[in-house]
Amino acid sequence: MEYTSTVALGGWREKLKGLSIQRERLTDNELVERTLKGDVRSYEELINRYERLVARVLYPYAKREISTEDLVQETFLRAYDRLDTFNPDYRFKTWLLAIANNLGVDTLRRRREVVEFNPEVHAGYSGGPEDEALEAELSKSVQDAITTLPEAYGVPLILRYSEGLSYAEISEVLGLTVPAVKSRLFRARNMLAERMREAEEKV
Repeated sequence: MEYTSTVALGGWREKLKGLSIQRERLTDNELVERTLKGDVRSYEELINRYERLVARVLYPYAKREISTEDLVQETFLRAYDRLDTFNPDYRFKTWLLAIANNLGVDTLRRRREVVEFNPEVHAGYSGGPEDEALEAELSKSVQDAITTLPEAYGVPLILRYSEGLSYAEISEVLGLTVPAVKSRLFRARNMLAERMREAEEKV
């Protein structure tokens, strides 16, 4: 009768240990490290953690020709391709959101190069399931008002008040100074208040 060697048993124990890891308890940096070593499920956990947050940032950039869901998928693909450039001294969340925001800006730039913005065409659009879920979570009137703001003002509002990011974190995501973020938020709040007043007057 043949017996399995101690070395072989040790190898199987390591494999079983790897399978039983509860990834939801790992930090972002630990998940990134494991992903870089080939553990795809660790990246799936990162997607689960930040999918909805990324969708919120990209929502103002999505229009009829491209859905929020498509932009979210592209963001995570870009992040995966650049994962080896991530600096663990910084927060993964802000690094990821910076990629998402840059994608949104690029998408907006390409759209304006292709077709001139037409409010009648772009104002009311029907997105995918992700878009519908986002609309359901936010007050309809507030959501409508935010979508009328330029992306440069709508995105900071979402990051600050829907997601609770600090001024420093928002500055990292948007590539702005903290004073510039505060100034943009101040103007965005005033613009939003004006939009809400206009909407109430029409009722």
